[in-house]
Amino acid sequence: MLPDAVAQCVEWYGSASGQPVPDPSQYCPTRDVLEARLPRLLSYAESAGLSDGDSALLTAVAGEIGNNSFDHNLGHWHDQPGCCFAFAVDAPALLVWIADRGRGALASLRSAVPDLADHQQALEMAFEQVVSGRHPERRGNGLKFVRSVINGHADRGLVSITGRGALSLGSLGPALRARTRWPTEQDHGMLTVVAWICT
Repeated sequence: MLPDAVAQCVEWYGSASGQPVPDPSQYCPTRDVLEARLPRLLSYAESAGLSDGDSALLTAVAGEIGNNSFDHNLGHWHDQPGCCFAFAVDAPALLVWIADRGRGALASLRSAVPDLADHQQALEMAFEQVVSGRHPERRGNGLKFVRSVINGHADRGLVSITGRGALSLGSLGPALRARTRWPTEQDHGMLTVVAWICT
């Protein structure tokens, strides 16, 4: 099972209506709050045993995912604006989790790709193709960067959930995905958990 703090965030993400965030210290109502917490992740990762380079990469991954919570949801929150963002060591890995109750990848990407079939296809497209939900902008590289950092490394993994879609990346992804029952019953939001082994 995942640590209680992660499980509480998962429950908040999957709830039918926006119940209060279990731990207010995890809640970032605005982008500036998220960005102010990213240097704490960098320091925490270094103190947990990650190299300077890995700590910087992990922080960049968290920044990309967290910024998407705001870039793709402004004016489109399901109920609560902002995101849940926190991190903790769950030996032997450092876990970082980010969740929002926005419109989700399918609704966001359908503004640029109207014929998307479902949440799963949207999630796979978000991580694999350069496309922006903010049509006609030519953006959309952030999650491709995340994928490139996570894949191909024995010490990294990621699980991402949006609506009824779920995706695991990296060597640790399948084991991370197996650690809990991820909510896939709602049409909104996005939840991502990153695992990075500390050495």
